[in-house]
Amino acid sequence: MNRSAIGWPAVVTVVLALALGVFAMNPLPIGIVRDDARYLLLAHSIAEGTGYRFMLLPGSPAGTHFPPAFPLVLAAVWKVAPAFPANVTLFKALNALMLGLAATAVFAFARDRAKLASWAATGVALAFAGSAPVLFLDGVLFSEPFFIAAMCGALIVSERSIRPRESAAADKPPIAHIAFAAGLAIGGVTMIRTLGIAVGAGIAVTLIIRRQGRELASSMAGIALVVVPWQLWTMRHGGEIPPILSGDYGTYLSWLGTALHTEGAGFFARVFAANLTGFSAVLILFGVSGTMAAIVAVPLLLALAVGTVRLARSAPVSVVSIAAYLLVVLFWPFTPDRFLWPAWPFLLVGVARGASEIAKWRPSSAQRRLARNSTLAALAGCALLFVRYNVGTYGSRTWEGYARDNAKLAIAESETAAQLPDGLVASEFDALVSLYTGRQAIPLLPLMAANYLRKRTPREAADQLSDMLDAYHPRFLLVGTGEALEAARLLAHASVPRIRFGGISPAGILLYVPTSP
Repeated sequence: MNRSAIGWPAVVTVVLALALGVFAMNPLPIGIVRDDARYLLLAHSIAEGTGYRFMLLPGSPAGTHFPPAFPLVLAAVWKVAPAFPANVTLFKALNALMLGLAATAVFAFARDRAKLASWAATGVALAFAGSAPVLFLDGVLFSEPFFIAAMCGALIVSERSIRPRESAAADKPPIAHIAFAAGLAIGGVTMIRTLGIAVGAGIAVTLIIRRQGRELASSMAGIALVVVPWQLWTMRHGGEIPPILSGDYGTYLSWLGTALHTEGAGFFARVFAANLTGFSAVLILFGVSGTMAAIVAVPLLLALAVGTVRLARSAPVSVVSIAAYLLVVLFWPFTPDRFLWPAWPFLLVGVARGASEIAKWRPSSAQRRLARNSTLAALAGCALLFVRYNVGTYGSRTWEGYARDNAKLAIAESETAAQLPDGLVASEFDALVSLYTGRQAIPLLPLMAANYLRKRTPREAADQLSDMLDAYHPRFLLVGTGEALEAARLLAHASVPRIRFGGISPAGILLYVPTSP
């Protein structure tokens, strides 16, 4: 294929994806979904030369919760434009650029590994970039666009370390150096999001099956060179965060261990069942539910199955990696929808490759031709439903509804905190409060894995709030939602009150203060 046949689709992909990234930008503050402000607080700490630390927390503990790659990128921007919040637009523009980069990487993966035609690869890349949930993630300064771009690149390099099965011994060139480069790339992906280690599992399994021992050792050495120093550092500093706060700021092992201790060995089996059902969130992108969702799922799953079989030949590392990634998500005690979207472009590639194979199929019998044509018609219908639903959200920007609702409460708590005397505050938006006021803050209620499957009772919430008081002794408690309000009321009306009502701020936030220091 000539260069222009690839060039124009690539140009269209880049331009439209960047336009979608700019379109996803919004004026909402950083921190309305919590993790985004925590990334930025770590970036600020790096830029200010205070290290990789959560300066918002008492004692400024090490930032063991998030791998450092994304905060490092944000820190570079902060160095160039240090005036906050004036630089918020620049941070969001960076994520718009990341979406363009991610779409370009998806295009390259679809061309390089799935062997899709150039315009088909463009369609897949733009379907990914234009999906409503992806636009949401891009608009709130999450690391997913950066992660997806890096993961595509790591997979492309990893696939080149796999020798074809049919190669003769004399035709096997030394490719251990490629495997080592793949390992370094995988380590880099893991430094963006911990789940990137699934690509490490993918290359390891594939190389073991192919009996490429030298390449296996080289790739593992590359991964270890990047990942082991980080793991040693987190092990050294992991104890700086109290267990009650491990879900928000500590290590994942501590967080999961607490849930296993309180919920028993069956906890993760129940998580698996809940998350398996949660995977159906993908069908929301087609604007269907109930029976119609089941009908739409049939041709999509058929095409995905056919495409996966084909991809297992041309991109075996990718197939195993995405399977490993989704397996971890199934057992992870958190709503799976956010974790699904990094896998979304690869699922789209699989469906597109399957549709291409079905279209090439030339059955001899009339019944099989009817089956092929019916499947292709159903897939075309799915594509139309997908475009209709997602483009239909662009006018109202409905994907921002959750963020806009959070923003009202978050801004109110930040404004309230700004008017208070000095002292530690406990807030439902602790990172945002710290980012915009410069004062230290802790969560009002901690993120607990056990509460993923069951909502905490008012008594349980009160006990957890009491634990936060014991661990950090905040001076002020800012309460804005029902769950936290019930917990605060229980502690305020206990036989020995732990807190007392201190009034309502002009922004409508309830203020409580501890009864003793």
